[in-house]
Amino acid sequence: MLSSGKKSGDQMPPLITLRALILGVLTIFGVFYYLICEVGHGSGSGSYVRSQFPMVAFMPFVLWIFINTALKRVWPRLALRRGELLTIFSMLWVVGALPQWGWSDYWIAITAAPIYSATPENQWSELLFPFLPWDALPNTSARVVDTFWLGLPAGASVPWDGWYKAILQWLGASLSMVVFGFCLVVLFQRQWAGAEKLTFPLAQMPMDLTQGLDGPRGVPDLFRSGLFWIGFALVFLPLLYNIATYFTPGLPLFELYTKRFFLELPRPFPGLTIRVLPLVLALTYLCPLDILGSIVFFVLLATFKLGTMDRVGFSVGGSGQSLGSGEILSLESFGATVFIAGWSVWLARGHLRQGWFQVRTGQGDRRDVRHYRLALVGLLLAASCVIAWACSLGASLPLAAGAFALMALTFFVTVKLIAATGFPYLMPSWSNAKGGAFITELIGSAQLSTQNVVAFKMFTSNAFFGNIRLLAWPAIPHHLRIFSLREHPWKVITAVLLAFVSGFLVAVWASLEVAYDEGGATFLYEAFGVFDQTAHLLQNPRVGSPGKWGVWSWGLFEAWGLALLRARLHWFPLHPIGLAFQHTSGTSIYWFSLFLVWIVRLTLLRYGGIKAHHGARPFFYGLGIGYVVGVVLSGLVDLIWFPLQGHRVHDW
Repeated sequence: MLSSGKKSGDQMPPLITLRALILGVLTIFGVFYYLICEVGHGSGSGSYVRSQFPMVAFMPFVLWIFINTALKRVWPRLALRRGELLTIFSMLWVVGALPQWGWSDYWIAITAAPIYSATPENQWSELLFPFLPWDALPNTSARVVDTFWLGLPAGASVPWDGWYKAILQWLGASLSMVVFGFCLVVLFQRQWAGAEKLTFPLAQMPMDLTQGLDGPRGVPDLFRSGLFWIGFALVFLPLLYNIATYFTPGLPLFELYTKRFFLELPRPFPGLTIRVLPLVLALTYLCPLDILGSIVFFVLLATFKLGTMDRVGFSVGGSGQSLGSGEILSLESFGATVFIAGWSVWLARGHLRQGWFQVRTGQGDRRDVRHYRLALVGLLLAASCVIAWACSLGASLPLAAGAFALMALTFFVTVKLIAATGFPYLMPSWSNAKGGAFITELIGSAQLSTQNVVAFKMFTSNAFFGNIRLLAWPAIPHHLRIFSLREHPWKVITAVLLAFVSGFLVAVWASLEVAYDEGGATFLYEAFGVFDQTAHLLQNPRVGSPGKWGVWSWGLFEAWGLALLRARLHWFPLHPIGLAFQHTSGTSIYWFSLFLVWIVRLTLLRYGGIKAHHGARPFFYGLGIGYVVGVVLSGLVDLIWFPLQGHRVHDW
């Protein structure tokens, strides 16, 4: 039972309290310390951050729910209220993708790499050093850099004074990105929730999980559903069996939920990944059917296109400048992404016009006027700060503004579609995440000065604001969905900013402590990519071509055609989102899980109607929670009995 006709505390907007903010910060510290300092990468913990809804955020939240349920029984005065649990969850989500392979590993490795890793072979010193933004990097002395990579001598302490300046610079620029994303979502949130009726599944599930906690029973309503516990058992018991195999290695593992399977196809067609992840099944249950079907269709179509292009040797671009099949699909997808961004603004034109009227005249609800004015001012100030910082890296103003606009466009589309689908692995391709391919392949790096190339690659590298896992932005629309900005604006804003600042500082502190204690070899892989790519781009400048522009334009017009057909034909099933994410890591890995959800929901709706569809929701929630609890229990067992080994349970 997920809802009640009674007016209870659970139907009121959740409240953010000072206790919740403090516990949120403490939970972030504890989780990040454990993940980075105690576990490291040994048991695949880096996979806990590899989604837009990271396990590192959801696992502590689920653990808090069970702890709080017990507290309600034995020590009710200490038990948290529903809003406090949701506050902790939201704060964890804001920074969930920040540690390890989400961002911190890339940041410290890239910023510490130039001096130590330069060799005569890679020619960094000749090609890059005159143009690198040394003021944004840590101190280049051996005391700071060499000990980072080799480890500190006995009795020495971390040379924090060599890092303070860099930490503050990157924190300031990153915080500006968070503020920009927050203000942008505020301007569109009412349009998304009201006119476009996005379902926000990633907010709905935590809200459903905590419903009933403030009631007389003090137990989540879901815990009283038999279907929930059936779904829970179907996943948790096999994972519990796997934990038993840790102590009896001869037993075979149950790998359906923990392993990726591979379906070979005739060459040159790429194979298909088969992955069944219970958490994806649970989160995408509320996703619209047409979007689920579209993602699956375009993944399979992309497989066919890749194989066909490779078989006939199709490419675009001039000699030495050609793009292969994968790069062609990425460029086509970016054209679709640009269309979706423009289409989203067009759909919201009435809402934006009304908001601008309120900002300009002051007429309307006083709270709305205040929020829109603050959001617009914050948007402009934050954008100016990020662009100014990009200029400080050495980029010209037009390049800095253009690169930021492309980055913001991709983030905006990704965040909106995550709010629509609930698919936590919806992420842009590597080349499109920050607009890199648009600048280098369509405009052409040959059009840029050496200084601009170096600055552009630094600005769009994984060192700045993560990689294809977006920081903070995916959480913001769901944060605003859970909490009332109208009623408690400063508390809602404080929770986001406090979480990000504390998460950034904790992740950087813990990562540097590990690097200086054990040596930075763990991070070496992340260090080389951006500088090697930059050097290669300087030695082999890229130029635009009609063929490349044609591929990008084709993707844009394909998406326009799909949107037009959907507007004219109510039955047309394909959504442009499938085209925009046709060849990305998340959709390629999890298309089969999405297909399972699609076929089950279609069957329920056809033969049982809305009632059967709604009634099955607890079962799917049980699948997801059973998986999370199994992963948490496995981690606790590893912490106690296998502290130096660990077992890889959760992966991509």
